[in-house]
Amino acid sequence: MKAALAILTLALTLPLLADEGKKKPFSAALFEKKYYFSALNEFFVETHNREIINDDLKLLEDLLYYTGIELLEDYDSDLLRKYPTSSTRFILGRQALQQKKYKDALDLFMKIHPDHRYYPEGKLLEAQVHDQQGKVSERGEAYGACVSAAEKSAKEAKTEKIQRYYVMVSEICQVNKARHLFKIEDYKASLDAYDKIPKKSYKWPYLLLEKAWVYYQLGDYNRTLGLLTTYKSPLLSTYFFPEAEYLAALSYFRLCLYEDSLTIINQFYQVYRPRFQALDSVLKKNRHSQSYFFNLMFRPEADLKTQEDFVRQIVIRMKKQTRFSLDFNAIHKLTLEEKRIAQTEKPLIRSKLLPHLEEVKSNMMAKINYNSKTDIFQFLDSIPFLSQELFKLNLEIISRKKDLVYMNKRLIADRGRGDYDNVKRSRFEQFWTFEGAFWADELGDYSLGLKSNCQTLRNELKEEE
Repeated sequence: MKAALAILTLALTLPLLADEGKKKPFSAALFEKKYYFSALNEFFVETHNREIINDDLKLLEDLLYYTGIELLEDYDSDLLRKYPTSSTRFILGRQALQQKKYKDALDLFMKIHPDHRYYPEGKLLEAQVHDQQGKVSERGEAYGACVSAAEKSAKEAKTEKIQRYYVMVSEICQVNKARHLFKIEDYKASLDAYDKIPKKSYKWPYLLLEKAWVYYQLGDYNRTLGLLTTYKSPLLSTYFFPEAEYLAALSYFRLCLYEDSLTIINQFYQVYRPRFQALDSVLKKNRHSQSYFFNLMFRPEADLKTQEDFVRQIVIRMKKQTRFSLDFNAIHKLTLEEKRIAQTEKPLIRSKLLPHLEEVKSNMMAKINYNSKTDIFQFLDSIPFLSQELFKLNLEIISRKKDLVYMNKRLIADRGRGDYDNVKRSRFEQFWTFEGAFWADELGDYSLGLKSNCQTLRNELKEEE
């Protein structure tokens, strides 16, 4: 939805704040009263049809500092092009990227000032443009520049809140750098990049699965299984990824531990798949609802506990994501501004400002509803693919077991379930013995010590498969 600028109608409110001085623009008066969301719309009303000066651009950037730039999505792109600021260029560049106008997107991102607060994120999106264009080296350079710029901004931050924001941006850029290295099959460098993300990062639980895939590509199946074991910790109970079940089954398969692999496959089909199907049928009934998924996000924790576990887990996980936190915060600030105007301003001003704020809030709620719905259905849509892959793996295991029978062979299977000698670790890694308890400082460092079972025996003679 594009926000109605209320051009001409809101402009008539200029004399309403006579106590602020008749010569002062209405938007400036609203800004001084800290009605930032109202001031932003009035600013566009006042300036859309005249020449823009530097003071206008400064006021716009000041307003967006308080409101956030996501509200610019509600305004027409032709209007935003009239205001050459780094914030508007960031939004316009992101829109161009979504529309696959890669040249336009790159031009806009490269015009973001290096000292601007969105410069690091501009580099992040610039890397995505290079990715779409198949420019591998440029993509890697952009991710590196993103990390450096975000770290610099974090060091120069004047408040702890701003510092945390740039640390988070730096971590997101670092993760994408690791993914870039994985994509070009530089797995050891990818691991080094992932290891730079601290465990206290909100991104860290998601990265365990990604790191597990890197170890899988390196053939270290014990470390893969160890990382996936971390998800069994009570601290990570809300992080359930069906893909982790598939990767675990696949890793056991590579070690020729077929029964272990089949156990995971059977659990998926007997326990998880029926729950996903029931969940899918419930959520699809509300696919076209404009509020169901928003309400799901804001449902009290006590109510969520009565819901299907997977819904609760998905909702809690989404609430921890940055974009949802920013949107929730924007709605909170909008509500506070509405209350202040309703309580302190005259009826004529209330009648002019409150409808717009309600429209903005409605747009924000629709956005959260859409993003929540998208995330949930992306999660659900992954299930059929993973189910199919597990089915293929199941058939392959059955086929290999039949081959062993036909060839009068058997897997060696004459050893214990694990040995310290089978654990690969660098000289910088500590050795922890897992004894059934999950300690927070050990999470993410587990490795199984299983030996490959792929050696076969026939008539007491050992042969390599």
